[in-house]
Amino acid sequence: MDEASKDNRTLSRGYGYSFKNTFATKKTVFVRRTRYTILPALSLQGIIAVDIMEGSYTKDKFKEFVISNVV
Repeated sequence: MDEASKDNRTLSRGYGYSFKNTFATKKTVFVRRTRYTILPALSLQGIIAVDIMEGSYTKDKFKEFVISNVV
C-alpha cells in the first residue's frame, strides 16, 4: 500500500538557493485548498483496491480500508 496526496501546494519548493549568509526567501500568497488523498493496495498481479478521498487518512480510516478491501 502507498498513500499519496495532492493539493495546490504540491509543486511548491521547500528549499532554494541564496547568497552566502542570507536566507532563501520567496513570498507567495497562502491559500489552503482542498486536499485529495489516494490509497492504492497493490500486489504482484496488479491493483487490488483503491480509495480516493477528500482530506487526509486517519488511523481508523486506514484500518477500515484494509479490513473491507484488502483482507
